[in-house]
Amino acid sequence: MMYTILATGLLVATLASAQVGVSGAQTPQSSDYTPEQIADGTAFNNVSRMALENMQYNSAHRNTIGHSITTANCTYESAQQRQEWRTLDPATRKSFTTAATCLMKMPPTHMTAAESPYYPGVKSRHDEYVATHINYTLNIHDTADFFAWHRMFIHFWEQDLKNLCGYTGVLPYWNWALDAAAPQDSPLFTGDAYSMGSNGKYIANRTDTWLALQDVTFPPGTGGGCVLSGPFSKTTIHLGPLDLPNTPNVNTTFQYNPRCLARDLNPYFTQTYNTYTNLTTTLLDNIYISNFQSVSQGYDAANNANKFGVHGGGHWGTGGSMSDFHSSPADPLFFLHHGMIDRFWTIWQNLDIYRRQNVISGTSTLGNSPPSAEMTLEDMLPFGFVAGDVRFGDVMDTLGGAFCYRYD
Repeated sequence: MMYTILATGLLVATLASAQVGVSGAQTPQSSDYTPEQIADGTAFNNVSRMALENMQYNSAHRNTIGHSITTANCTYESAQQRQEWRTLDPATRKSFTTAATCLMKMPPTHMTAAESPYYPGVKSRHDEYVATHINYTLNIHDTADFFAWHRMFIHFWEQDLKNLCGYTGVLPYWNWALDAAAPQDSPLFTGDAYSMGSNGKYIANRTDTWLALQDVTFPPGTGGGCVLSGPFSKTTIHLGPLDLPNTPNVNTTFQYNPRCLARDLNPYFTQTYNTYTNLTTTLLDNIYISNFQSVSQGYDAANNANKFGVHGGGHWGTGGSMSDFHSSPADPLFFLHHGMIDRFWTIWQNLDIYRRQNVISGTSTLGNSPPSAEMTLEDMLPFGFVAGDVRFGDVMDTLGGAFCYRYD
């Protein structure tokens, strides 16, 4: 069966039947498309439309489906729409980066005076996000709550942009599949006032790097040094790195380490892990959450070639601060990258809402080391200096709980 973008009414009818478990209703698979349709984004755009139609149906029929926690206060029509960065008008881009730099200059709001001696590198509200991610890194990757924790994390950051720094827009995302061939040429990184800042200053004569954990050797990227122009060129970051190669890492976890924001946009990673082919096959060929979340992050033991997944590829493809496993939120681009990861999960959920809306699998420790209990939707997700704990089950629906948003 070959899927194409159908007329809206027919597509709604087809997806509606899937929501009540009608026998024979199936989600698409990558085999339903040609390799060319997968590689050029046609397939991904097609299934994205399907997922949106499914979400719209679920919103309108929440009482008959029963699995959604969507409330009457949020509908598909009233939900805020998160857009890809390059579709934003220049004024919105500028107001977004202005708000992001505002958080990086604002004093901490949650860390107490008694706690501050233990967190010497936390100098700003933005640093509270970085410190929180550092603190929970081994409990929010290769775990049951990877997608959900990061969904809530970027939501809190979005709300701070609005409530503390006057941003009136919606959190954007970066579709790195559009830039996989040459991320250094992306309109996100032109370095003008309406970009996400430039690439890092080019550092010549570097050699290949071997990452022991993944047993991967990769070439140097197209930058490597400080971001030279754009909104974050004068930014000072304070925490990390904890585990970057070829870089002096901090001696203690929350050490004060002031330095510039660095980037090293690297097509080796994006061409290997972040193409439309990677994105679409991961989305369509992993029907179980355990497989979907492990393949997305590069913890797919059955596929030795997939060492990073679309998630890791986006981090390492940006390079610099984004490549540090622990302190990657130091670069505001983290939140656009994870906006794309959240969009990716949202599409996966909504391709089969009845079966996928609230499905989770795994424990609360990376690779279940040390062993920990299987997580449930009643578990509380911790957010440290960012906000109070949040119930896992309240983070599963972008039209429910604290959320009311969808993607374009």
